[in-house]
Amino acid sequence: MNLILHYIPYVLLFAAATALIYGWGLWRSMRQKQDLSNLLSSKGISVIRKTLRKKGPLTLKELEPAVKNLTAKFPFTQEKITVTDPKAFLNSLLPYMIRQKLITEESENGTTVYRYRK
Repeated sequence: MNLILHYIPYVLLFAAATALIYGWGLWRSMRQKQDLSNLLSSKGISVIRKTLRKKGPLTLKELEPAVKNLTAKFPFTQEKITVTDPKAFLNSLLPYMIRQKLITEESENGTTVYRYRK
């Protein structure tokens, strides 16, 4: 009987560790889509900034090829997210970038152009 009481804390510790790891995995799987979306937005912002820095002011139409087929994926996972509609992706990202003062929106000859802000 004394031998069994000696192992009970180890069994309880193993059960607690297992429950903790299971809970963490469940939480990660529930948040995976949002995390992938945030990663794709972050990649999109850096690609847009790099493109505007290299090529100068561009219109929405000229920015579309830069983000077309942009993908985001975590290491060691099968899940990934890809930009399928570059226009909708840019329409959601460019206002955010303007609010954060990463780029500016200007009107040249009746067309809207986006310029890299230093």
